[in-house]
Amino acid sequence: MYSNQTRLFLSTLFAAVLFLGTAAPAQAQLGVSGGLNFESTDDIQATNTEATLDNSTGYHVGLVYELSLGPLNVRPGFFYRRVGDFEFSNISDQLRNPRYTVSAWEVPVDLRVTLLSAPLVSPYILGGPKATIPRGEDEFDDVMSGVSYTFNVGIGAQISLPGSSVRLQPELRYEFGATSFIDEDKEVELGDSSITFDPQESPKFSTFALRLNLLF
Repeated sequence: MYSNQTRLFLSTLFAAVLFLGTAAPAQAQLGVSGGLNFESTDDIQATNTEATLDNSTGYHVGLVYELSLGPLNVRPGFFYRRVGDFEFSNISDQLRNPRYTVSAWEVPVDLRVTLLSAPLVSPYILGGPKATIPRGEDEFDDVMSGVSYTFNVGIGAQISLPGSSVRLQPELRYEFGATSFIDEDKEVELGDSSITFDPQESPKFSTFALRLNLLF
């Protein structure tokens, strides 16, 4: 079901989760997170057709675990993301152009640097890598790569609630792709058509996102 690359990634993720669970440093918080993503992901090129992102507004939800090291904070997470619907054009023998939903499981590791430490509101910048396991709807899943990699940058602010350990972190983020989320030179049957994806084109994930982290 999964490629060797994906299995290696999942094994590494499991080991990281075990490490974080046993480390339990004094300055650490677990939280929930979610928000909207506004996709500008590349078109997908294939023989005699292409797929464009028709619905470009998606969402993401997940868990985060933040380790505080003074002004520097390390924040790994685990997310589900709905990317959107890709619509193919010029596929023969179809009454309408088929659409396939793309989603993903994601593991970001954010490095968060506090710019100004204040009692209630502390602005910060962030950046870091993210590993993604893309998933496609139905037969379109056959052309998804095992693991895709991107980078995130962003700005945010930590809001401390008086008399409580709860922290709110609203953020504006931008993600840009490092590797393709489509297997190159892969053939698949979509509808009544056999389609080969162009190895010269490497579509990558790209998005702006609004996110709110709630740390306990």
